[in-house]
Amino acid sequence: MRMASRTRKNRGRRSPRRMASRAKIRRNHRMTAVATNPKNRMTSPARRRMKRNPKRSHSTPANLRKNVPAGFSRKTRISKKVRSHPGGASSTRRRKIGNIMSAVSIANRILAAWLLFGIHAAAQTSSRISSRFLARGEQALLEVAVSGTRPDAIPEIPGVNGLEIRPAGRGPQTKLLPGRRLEHVFEYLVSSYDIGTHVIPGIPVSADGVSVRTEPIEFTVFDPDELQWSEAVAGNTRFRYASAFRVLNPRPFEGETTPVEIKIFVPRDLFVEDWGIPDFQRDGVTAWRFQPGPMRGQVNLLGRPHISVAYPSTLTPTRTGTVGIGPATVRLITTEVVMEGILRRVSQEVNLTVPGVELESLPLPGGAPAGFDNAVGDFKLTVRAGLTEVQEGDPIPVEIMVSGSGNLDTLRPPKPVDPDGWKLYDAASEPRGDERRELSGTTVFRQFLRPLELKPAVPAFQLVYFDPKAKAYKTVASEPIPLQMTPAAAPRADGIAPPQALATPVERMTDILGLLDITSAALPATRSIPGWLLHALGALAALILIARAMWMRHGHRFQKDPLKSARLAELREIERMAKAPEGTGFLLAAGRFIERWLGPQPAPELREILAERDAVCFRADKNSAAAIDPRKRESILRQLRKAALTCLAAGLLGITSGRARAENPADAARAAYETARYDEAIALWLKAADFDMLSPDVLYNIGNACYRAGSPGQAALYYRRALARDPGHQESLQNLRFIERKHGSITIHRPEYQYALARIPLSTWQGILWGGAWLCVLGVLVFPATRPGARVRALAVAALAIAPLLAATGALGWRYFPGDAEFAPLARQAVIVGENVILHAEAARTSPEVIDAPPGSLCEVIRESGRWAYVAFATKTRGWVPVESIEKIIPQAAPTAPKIRKPKADGKSA
Repeated sequence: MRMASRTRKNRGRRSPRRMASRAKIRRNHRMTAVATNPKNRMTSPARRRMKRNPKRSHSTPANLRKNVPAGFSRKTRISKKVRSHPGGASSTRRRKIGNIMSAVSIANRILAAWLLFGIHAAAQTSSRISSRFLARGEQALLEVAVSGTRPDAIPEIPGVNGLEIRPAGRGPQTKLLPGRRLEHVFEYLVSSYDIGTHVIPGIPVSADGVSVRTEPIEFTVFDPDELQWSEAVAGNTRFRYASAFRVLNPRPFEGETTPVEIKIFVPRDLFVEDWGIPDFQRDGVTAWRFQPGPMRGQVNLLGRPHISVAYPSTLTPTRTGTVGIGPATVRLITTEVVMEGILRRVSQEVNLTVPGVELESLPLPGGAPAGFDNAVGDFKLTVRAGLTEVQEGDPIPVEIMVSGSGNLDTLRPPKPVDPDGWKLYDAASEPRGDERRELSGTTVFRQFLRPLELKPAVPAFQLVYFDPKAKAYKTVASEPIPLQMTPAAAPRADGIAPPQALATPVERMTDILGLLDITSAALPATRSIPGWLLHALGALAALILIARAMWMRHGHRFQKDPLKSARLAELREIERMAKAPEGTGFLLAAGRFIERWLGPQPAPELREILAERDAVCFRADKNSAAAIDPRKRESILRQLRKAALTCLAAGLLGITSGRARAENPADAARAAYETARYDEAIALWLKAADFDMLSPDVLYNIGNACYRAGSPGQAALYYRRALARDPGHQESLQNLRFIERKHGSITIHRPEYQYALARIPLSTWQGILWGGAWLCVLGVLVFPATRPGARVRALAVAALAIAPLLAATGALGWRYFPGDAEFAPLARQAVIVGENVILHAEAARTSPEVIDAPPGSLCEVIRESGRWAYVAFATKTRGWVPVESIEKIIPQAAPTAPKIRKPKADGKSA
């Protein structure tokens, strides 16, 4: 009964699920009605407005309904009215809509071209082998890969004398590559008992009805008796192993990429859980990361079965002469089953040592043709254009594919044969993954070309490379790609556009500022008002006020009897007069002391002294001419000595200043500068004083000399050194801005208000801050150190009102003053001083390039490794540059005159 009553009670309520389903049904009915009836195609706010005001049911505004042209209904939509109106506003709108539609069309075409490129670039074939160095009887895994499409049939391996090649028996495998590309892999097993070098020729592969051949694979079969054996311990097991670096070509050319491999042989009964990544050394070479291959070979060595593991990679010499790689350390993780109450597995760490190997790097022959950059190998060039029907000025996407064998990782993009009339954008290369360990492959560059005039075809591209096998330079070029180009539509002049806003004027400097007149090459020994002196004066005034306040409260406890002090002072004066040759003054002083301090009735012996004074000093027959007082004589002598010392000091100062003016090297350096002897001027300015004591003006003049000598990087370095001494040196700031703008240097970009703050020296902002702080302190201390009603208290109140404003202004100016220390500590800042400096991904000239580093760019030196330095720019870009191409702003030793190219001195003014 209770359940029945509850059901009857809730029968009238609607469940949330039922309400949601009904709302969905109503929404579907509304959408159906809107789709079937054009009158209902109006938003709900519009319908509400129609219900409130039926007279405004159409969409034409009231201020436009009266101007509807003949032949149009008043219910005509506003878009139709604007489209048909012949006025200037509608033409401007049509022109804007046309520009937008044209831009959208171009973007769609470019996107379609890139997608088409992705489809075409995906269809690639390659072959690879698990190890290029096989012991006699060892097996290797040969893989034939097809990416982007499914092959038409299983590839057939041609027969090779001395080799046994058979299918692995697992059928085709499918792998997912970066970019969501599928790769179909066919596996084969290769083995041989013939010692020597073998070549697997190109394997024909048919895909999409097109037959292509893979690159030939060269590998070596060696005698296992050549292996060098070592011992290692894994837990309680001692075992012997063999390891070595194997290089396919021991005499490569500089920049030539050759296969290299770490080969390790361990007993088969050694259970290895993780083969690890080798940690190796290199000398004059670059090598990609070594990783263990997927195949574990088996071979009988020393009368027992062994497992072989190959770590394949590639090696490229970066200089000529003797280079090397290794030694290396490989960390293995082995497992062993032990009995400790129960059976359990124990992991052990074992470090295997791989001895290094040396190579002889040969220099490239001379006579390289124009256009040769760094390509060494054997390459083919294919160029495709994404658009062939374009309009003048539209960008054309171009795909440049370089395939073959060689230094594909460090290859620079090919250049057009005839770039006139084209704007070339920087080419971007597709990143390569684990295929970097293979000698052969394909590198894809994508680039935009924009025609500046009508062109019949995309220009041909060419690649100049050195073939190490033929020992000759070769050139491969693509064919021009025909284009159907239409002239660009001329801009219409109908309609009046608003005037263009003028930009803020910028500096139109075409050269650096001139030299500065130098009064002193070195920094002054002491400034006119040293910074510490201001703090000392403030502290002294504060101490005086504190002492006065303490004295006012506790001074009465330390006051002495003034009569006693006067008596002691007069007694000391009598003692001093006793040493004089004449006794008259001494007797008079003694008498006065007795009469003043010893009372009217002195002792008898004291009365005798008074009687003697009266008899000697007040005689009637004493000489009228008294002698000169000794104190007078001493005063005259003291004045004569002081005058003589003053004259002597003035004479010495005059001689010293004249000699300094005679030996000032600034005039000689300026004369050398004005006759274009810039290196001599730099040397004279550097020798003018110790480098740590050179003034900012001298460093600024050295920067000018470096710029005139043709080294903008050295000029920017010395401008920054001048700013390190004086952050407000305006001439250095202006010349540095000119060099950075002219050469496109990578530097720190700051807001305009910081440049306004830099017009006032940093020391002034600091002085304002400390001045305000000391005024606050002294203003507070004035009140306990003075009595009520003192006039100085009014000044203290004014100081307390002004001081916080001064301190806040100085603190803000100091905080936001532009300084490079926020980018990196000054001791780690350096400047790019070389020309054509390129940031590399690794410490090698053949490593991938990151970015160009123009001269004058500011960087932070993170660490150094031999002849290379790892630096970071303000743009958060990092990489390796040669050490000789940078110089630190704060040198570790006194710098010498830079060796830069100098123009011929013709006696004319610079």
